[in-house]
Amino acid sequence: MKTQTSLPTASTYREACELLRSGYVKKVRLGWDIGSDEFFRIASDWCDAGAKIKREEGVFVISVKGFPVPRQA
Repeated sequence: MKTQTSLPTASTYREACELLRSGYVKKVRLGWDIGSDEFFRIASDWCDAGAKIKREEGVFVISVKGFPVPRQA
């Protein structure tokens, strides 16, 4: 089984969105106690854009593919 120690961990919905929108990461661990309303908000906001949410090692992990990575200066 893979370990998730190298994944960035978001502690809020906003932080998860910032990490995913940054283009520097493709997966983010959702490291807070997510209620059902917030889970469906994440699913609605991100899965409609092609992201996937999976439960791995007892936590939710959201992954994105095909999002452009911003150029580094």
